Amino acid sequence: MKFNVTEQHITSDLEFDQLTISGDETEGYRPFQLMVSSLAGCSALVYKRILAKQQIEFDEMTIEAEVKRSDDAVNKIEKVNLHFKVVGTNLNQEKLQKSLNTASKNCSMVQSVTQAIDVEETVEAINKG
Repeated sequence: MKFNVTEQHITSDLEFDQLTISGDETEGYRPFQLMVSSLAGCSALVYKRILAKQQIEFDEMTIEAEVKRSDDAVNKIEKVNLHFKVVGTNLNQEKLQKSLNTASKNCSMVQSVTQAIDVEETVEAINKG
């Protein structure tokens, strides 16, 4: 990966599209947004794979992320809560949480930051019908 640094932005031409990073979210993605997106994206991909192997079908999945940052000058990320909402038919709350725990243990992004950031993942089963 190559990053081009200017006064306004940091950009990288990736295979999918150009990534623009900025301290001003009207100009690009802020670094903490990318960190949280990496955690949520990795967890969701691993979780979907585990649910597919277990033949657990769902209609929709969303993730709500809450971020707690330190009050000091560094303003580092201290905690990220990823709350998954899974919508489907005949979903078992306990089984979904157990699968999510397994996903967290196998997500490379979450495991890369566990010493520095408290990552909590919860799931809510929403049964239709």
